[in-house]
Amino acid sequence: MIATLSTCAQLERDKISFRLQSGRKRFIDKGGKLGRKVGSVKTAEQMKAEYREVISLLRKGYSVRDVAKLSG
Repeated sequence: MIATLSTCAQLERDKISFRLQSGRKRFIDKGGKLGRKVGSVKTAEQMKAEYREVISLLRKGYSVRDVAKLSG
């Protein structure tokens, strides 16, 4: 009986996987793009520029908690 339920669950997972894959394929065929948008990931230089104040406070010896309080 457990083997039958296990087989049914596996078939259900396979159907769900197939539907997801076919939906993704249809989306791509219509011109859609999967994944992160261009520019959504910041480079190390952008991060340094954005968090310049935080980095300087940490280098001066402030604790992470104090830096969080000071920088908002």
